[in-house]
Amino acid sequence: MLYDDEYLNVLIELSSETFQEKTWLLKHFELYKTTLNWPDNLPPISRCFLSQNHPMKSFNYHYLSILCQFEYTFNNKTHSLKLGELLNDDSF
Repeated sequence: MLYDDEYLNVLIELSSETFQEKTWLLKHFELYKTTLNWPDNLPPISRCFLSQNHPMKSFNYHYLSILCQFEYTFNNKTHSLKLGELLNDDSF
């Protein structure tokens, strides 16, 4: 696939000593959107056709795992992300 190397390079950033979740999420949101089906005015849906070991699937999983640690809102009209504060661990 076209983005295989890009997904792998972005996943490598997760192990960086200077890794910052919020910065990483914002920086790679456009790449995250390539892992989705996002119809106009509807919420995004993760693509389901990839095998478990595919870099796109791994990236999607890690992105969503980190994203869920924050307050966030998707704008389904403009296909954009509004990222809020880190959720408190006590909220679960």
